[in-house]
Amino acid sequence: MKMVKSTLIKLIFYFFCNQIFLLDLEPYENIYFSKPSGTVKETLIRLSDNKWKITSEGKHPLFNIKQESTFFINDGNVVLESGYRNLDILGGIRKDHQSYKIEKNNNKMFVNFSSGKNDGSIEIFDNFYDNLTLQVQIKLNFLEKDKVEINYFDKGKIKKKTFLNKKTKILYKSVTTEVYEFTEQRNDRRFFRFMINNDSKKETLRVSQGGRGFNVEWELN
Repeated sequence: MKMVKSTLIKLIFYFFCNQIFLLDLEPYENIYFSKPSGTVKETLIRLSDNKWKITSEGKHPLFNIKQESTFFINDGNVVLESGYRNLDILGGIRKDHQSYKIEKNNNKMFVNFSSGKNDGSIEIFDNFYDNLTLQVQIKLNFLEKDKVEINYFDKGKIKKKTFLNKKTKILYKSVTTEVYEFTEQRNDRRFFRFMINNDSKKETLRVSQGGRGFNVEWELN
């Protein structure tokens, strides 16, 4: 009986550990390509034992973008500390430049932000993500969920984003590969979808994004 209890406890412990930490973060540098001439370099580096920085820099005929986020992990949750995104469309005809930093004041949490010509600060009550940390959080403990709802920070506002997840198979580098396919649910004509390899590394193999007048697909080199 004791052996049965011990085995059961081990199984329960193993199950919950794997639900919480489906991925062990490791530093990496990935290159993505899109036809005909787009490239993105994404880099994850460890700043300290529990502090990370993820950077993404992309060039495309339609736009140039550079993003960076600093975060740490707390009980399997990504906690964003600071970040920025600089997006220039059509050579700078349209720009989206924003930065943000989380600070504590009198036992309250605030995000101080700058977006274009607007600066401000809002109190926050729940954890939230940006473009880069969203996928890190999903890989850590949301891969087996059919539906994911998260708080997303953009232009000084906390927004709700919902993703539907399904397992499917794609042809990646001429090999049939099983992936987790996450698709954002939207009310407009834009779309955002990414596919994560169902293996031990959990790399993002493909990202599709588009809307009125553009459609871009990035694939891991």
